[in-house]
Formats: sequence, C-alpha cells, structure tokens
Amino acid sequence: MNNIIIKPGKGMKNIKFIPVIFIITLSAIFLGCVQSPVGTPAPTATPVTTATIEPTIAPTDAPTPAPTPEPVPEAAVTYIVWIESDRGFHKARAIKDTAYLELPSDFNILNFTINVGDKVRWINDDSYDFPLTVTSNEDLWTNRTGYLRWREDRFEYIFNNTGIYTFYIKEYSRLPQQKITVR
Repeated sequence: MNNIIIKPGKGMKNIKFIPVIFIITLSAIFLGCVQSPVGTPAPTATPVTTATIEPTIAPTDAPTPAPTPEPVPEAAVTYIVWIESDRGFHKARAIKDTAYLELPSDFNILNFTINVGDKVRWINDDSYDFPLTVTSNEDLWTNRTGYLRWREDRFEYIFNNTGIYTFYIKEYSRLPQQKITVR
C-alpha cells in the first residue's frame, strides 16, 4: 500500500480552512432558498380627490322644542275605615306610600271623594267582637268577600272606575250608609 505522508506544516493549514469552507457552503445553500421578485412591480393606484361643495347651514331663530317628560303616575292612596256595631263607619285614616296623610278637619267618613286607583280598607273594630259584613249596593263583591268575622279582620277594594258607590253593614242596616265618590 502506498502510504501518504502528510507533512505537519501544510496539513494543518488545510484543516483550518475546512470550517470556513463549510460555513460558506451552508450560506450559499440558504441564500439560494430566497427568491427575488420576478419582473417589475405593478404600480398602485393613487386616489384622486375631488372637491365637494358643502352647503352652508343658516342658523334659525326658532327654538328647539324641549322633550316632554312622561307623566309620572301619582301613587295611590289607601283609605283605612274602621267599622263597629254601635257606630258603624266611625274612623278613617289615609296613607300614601308609607306616610300618613292628614285628612281635612271637615272630612266626612260617610261621604268622601277618592281618585281612580285608590284603595279603601275596612277593618272590624267592634269591641264586642261581633262579625260585620261590608256590603256594596252596586254589588262590587259578594257578601262573603266583605265578611269580617273577628276584630281586626280587614277587607280592601281598589276602585278602578269612576262613579258613586254606597256601602252598609249588613248586620246593622239601621246604621248610616257610607258613600264614596270616585273621580
């Protein structure tokens, strides 16, 4: 076999060039992967601006109408009426929301006026604990509905229609009737 003898001075120089040649080869490979654009690029269109004429708005002297606020419904009033076997309809109080309303000094428990949507609550206030029945002459409810068996039993009715309504205590019809006008 032929033996190749490498002289120490020249072979070492060749080995130092191998990494340099390797790096150049790799970079040539990777640079070849990138394509450069072919041909000339197409020009992009530039928008053409045209002058527009804006109308001149002349101020007017007419005032702008203010929005009309929605009417807020007034809270309904609850009238509390105490009844008993001796005096009939004898005491009243009015409540709006959670506050008591002061009734006029000439308030007549037997004849008063309320608004549509107001409520009347009748309470049995009989000291003898007799049953009492609030009855409507206009048949707004059945007798059983207005039946107040025990003291502090209560019954209430909301008046949704205008009119004049009369009431009496069924067990004591000799007592004066109550008249409520709803407006």
